[in-house]
Formats: sequence, C-alpha cells, structure tokens
Amino acid sequence: MVNIGLDIDCVRKLEASVSNTSASNLTENGSGKWWETSEGHRFAGEVLQLRIRREIMKFIGSKVRTRQEIERAFGLPENLAELHLALLEKADMIEEIDGFYRSTTVGSAYIKNFEALLST
Repeated sequence: MVNIGLDIDCVRKLEASVSNTSASNLTENGSGKWWETSEGHRFAGEVLQLRIRREIMKFIGSKVRTRQEIERAFGLPENLAELHLALLEKADMIEEIDGFYRSTTVGSAYIKNFEALLST
C-alpha cells in the first residue's frame, strides 16, 4: 500500500486542475495519438509528477484494471481514486472503457520515458 499524504487543499487544487483542462489534448497522426500543443504535453508532465499516479500507471501497465482494484492496491478512498484516474484520463495517459481502465499508447510510452528520466 502506498502512503500518499495529501491534504484537503491539495485535493481541491487537483480537482480545479481537472475541471480547467480541455478534454482532449491529442490528435491522430497516422501512427497513434500525440499532443496537439505543448500545453497538453506540459499537463501530462504535471499529472505524472505525483509518484502515486506513476505507480497507478505502472500498476495498470498492459493490463485492464477496475477502479476498485486500484483503490485496494493503493489503499485509496473512492473519491481520491476517481480524482487520480480523472487526471490521468484528462492527460490522455489512460482511457476508461465500460468501467475498466487501460493505458493509452502515448501513456505507456510517456511513463516509460518519464521513469527513465527520473532514474538518470
């Protein structure tokens, strides 16, 4: 179980961040989806700065997971799990299909590169 230690002010800022971001930052380019603007890329970087979200991305990996599985794995209350998943979805790192979450192509590549950058 991961201890995330967020206070209520931090959660409120995160919620505001979700509501102020456009729904899709990606465009189709023939070889998959990529961000249209540098703002989308920046937002994805900000979303992944919090270790818990990178851990959620790694937990999802190439599998398909439910919100409840993520809640149990990280000891998160429902509302906080929903917040993290909503931010990852807004950043186009994951997608939700019929109650299941999976990594997007760009999300998988981004987390791999982000982790490599952090380890240098």
